[in-house]
Amino acid sequence: MNTRRIVLLLSVAVLVALGLYGAHLISRGFSTAEEPSYLEAAVARAARNFSIPRSARREVNPWKPTPEVLQEVRESFLDRCAICHGQDGSGQTAVGRSLYPRVPDLRLPKTQNLSDGEIRYIIRNGVRLTGMPGWANPHGQQTDDSWKQVLFIRSLRQLTREEHEQQAATASSARFVGSPSCQKCHAQIYERWRKTPMANVVRDPREFPDAIIPNLSTNTISKFSRDDVALVYGSLWKQRYFTKKGDDYYPESAQWDVTHRVWRPYFVANGTDWWVPFYPPNNMQRPTGPTCDGCHSVNYDIRTKQVTEWNVGCERCHGPGSEHVEHPTRGNILNPARMEYVQASDTCIQCHSQGRPLTSPIEGQYYDWPVGYQVGSNLRDFWKLEEHTLGEMTFTHYPDGTAHKNRMQGNDFVQSVMYRRGVTCFSCHDAHGTENYAQLRRPPDQLCLQCHGPLSMNGPRTATLEEHTHHKKGSAGSSCIACHMPKIATTIADVKVRAHTFAFITPAMTDKYKIPNPCTSCHTDKTTAWASEALRHWPERSPWRSE
Repeated sequence: MNTRRIVLLLSVAVLVALGLYGAHLISRGFSTAEEPSYLEAAVARAARNFSIPRSARREVNPWKPTPEVLQEVRESFLDRCAICHGQDGSGQTAVGRSLYPRVPDLRLPKTQNLSDGEIRYIIRNGVRLTGMPGWANPHGQQTDDSWKQVLFIRSLRQLTREEHEQQAATASSARFVGSPSCQKCHAQIYERWRKTPMANVVRDPREFPDAIIPNLSTNTISKFSRDDVALVYGSLWKQRYFTKKGDDYYPESAQWDVTHRVWRPYFVANGTDWWVPFYPPNNMQRPTGPTCDGCHSVNYDIRTKQVTEWNVGCERCHGPGSEHVEHPTRGNILNPARMEYVQASDTCIQCHSQGRPLTSPIEGQYYDWPVGYQVGSNLRDFWKLEEHTLGEMTFTHYPDGTAHKNRMQGNDFVQSVMYRRGVTCFSCHDAHGTENYAQLRRPPDQLCLQCHGPLSMNGPRTATLEEHTHHKKGSAGSSCIACHMPKIATTIADVKVRAHTFAFITPAMTDKYKIPNPCTSCHTDKTTAWASEALRHWPERSPWRSE
């Protein structure tokens, strides 16, 4: 058979194959809901890569992945890219899963194996016949942002099998070394963290003379002196004082209300926390090790009652760091940002939740924190969230299941739509510290509007924010958190912290279940009937959702 005939037969075969494939496409339609075939994905990827000029492939990134650069460019990524690619680069978003071809998972080798120059070219010029826009300056000016974006995409790279194996080995061999050991390599992050409430929730007044906020001589509830105070807990809403006896700490019977600047009694009464029946009704017989210290320290040992350090230090969230300090690699330290969303949020939920250990007692003691849990393991193997029966008002929950008391952000959050969509605690908060309220990455409204801008797929479905809130721009009622995160969880007396279900509590729910609603909590001179009637006249809102 001559060469000409072979070429002819191959050409006919290719045409027939293409015809059959085309007929298949026509018969099934061209819906973007279909998963792209391997052939389509391979051809599209090859065409994209082939179109990148050789000169661009060879370009070298002038920037280094310092913490400052990555922090800066992360905000840019969240602003421009996360709506399609997701905050973690996975592409598992409503937009990303609706595009055809699908948004690539930036964490995988198919992206990570591209050169820096190739990734930058794609960012700047986009990809034809896809939803990927080009982000080059419209006036042709070269900017550094695209190079920095390359560094951020590199930081999303998944751990290799070898790195996973190294993490598993490290978990059993590494030791806790304390947060100061992290300062040398992570100076900028360390300095931010050092100013946070997490880094200062527990203070020794001998080391920090200004730790005690009030004048102790004004305490008429239960007298104690400065010499009696071994540790001080808290400074935002309340401050409590612990005295030391032997190896244990015990709470004094008076606490300081920071908001109202008054002394109040401190005693956990019957019918409140689940562990109360198991301890004598005397503060000096209720050691803080089982009830408090496990969450306010790093590596609390229930046998020796010793800690590596007080406060929420680096290793509370990243695991023991001795091997990482000696030989820094991604494989010998834990990073919640590289975990799937359940484990990632469990890093915070371990202490920001009301619950109890699966096994109780543990060595004769009843613990109010997840003994044995370390970041990277499954919290559900050590801890169960406080149960609740819908319709019941309890010490911990309102009848709808929203938190009734403080330290229940996790109980709230796991009920939310955002949690089910893979949003994590640190999608909004930066535990390393920011200048914003509650260590938010941005001021509240700016943060919410990154995902919930007017007419966005995530709502609100109005042209402007004012149309959604029915309040003047800049007023208290126009703030996202005013309605979706009302202050209803009690921390001390009438001082409340914000709910984290992000659900809107209607005035009708106040009538039915006695849950405070944001309308009459703000308009204190109005009734729930007035508020319900007002909501019925908001044209973009279904009346059925106001009941």
